Amino acid sequence: MGPELETLFKLQEIDVHLLEKQRAIDEFEKRVSARRKSMQDCRGRIDVLVAKRKQMVTERALAERRVSDSGELVKERRQRMLRVRNEKELHALESEIAALREEIGEQEEALLGVMGRVEEVEKQIAALEKDYTDLEQADHRDLAAEQERVDTLKAELAAARAGRDEVAEGLDARLRSRYETVFKRRQGVAVVTIIKGTCSGCHMHVPPQTINEILKSGTVHVCPSCQRILYVTEAV
Repeated sequence: MGPELETLFKLQEIDVHLLEKQRAIDEFEKRVSARRKSMQDCRGRIDVLVAKRKQMVTERALAERRVSDSGELVKERRQRMLRVRNEKELHALESEIAALREEIGEQEEALLGVMGRVEEVEKQIAALEKDYTDLEQADHRDLAAEQERVDTLKAELAAARAGRDEVAEGLDARLRSRYETVFKRRQGVAVVTIIKGTCSGCHMHVPPQTINEILKSGTVHVCPSCQRILYVTEAV
């Protein structure tokens, strides 16, 4: 077996470990991003409801003012009734007071509706605030533990990459480039062992002559089907 193939096989083992560590780090960062988005979405919903509550509180104040103003008008009309001197004016005031009382009833009903909506919005805000607090606490608690693990992975990754560069330095530049291209295209499997005369990557038959050439001279051959670099551990 040629030294280049041995180096390629060793390089692939390192790259697979690097890939696994990088995937773990990427997954962590993806979870962090999802958590942050959940918190942002929650805060966004809270902000919308807070603005809605502010508008409703203004509506409630106006409704309360209308009820109060109508009540004052009723009082004023009653006081005028004490001073009237004829039936016609008395009946007019009584009709006006009746109309005001009906109007007050409608205004109070509208006020109760606004108050109910304000209360419902406040309940929604309180529930979302709790959800946000829970997310925030879980974020700090869980991420602190995971961040420690990720920091360890990043340190291991940096050390492994340094070792990987040392191994890769011994390869011909064109061969190294070819290996790295196949590694990316084949999801981390660029060098495959021939098992019982077949490529373990795609399970296609490999000619015995090719296997023997690899064993005798260490020549680099690729599978004609999947283009992976072939590695031999036993003769045909």
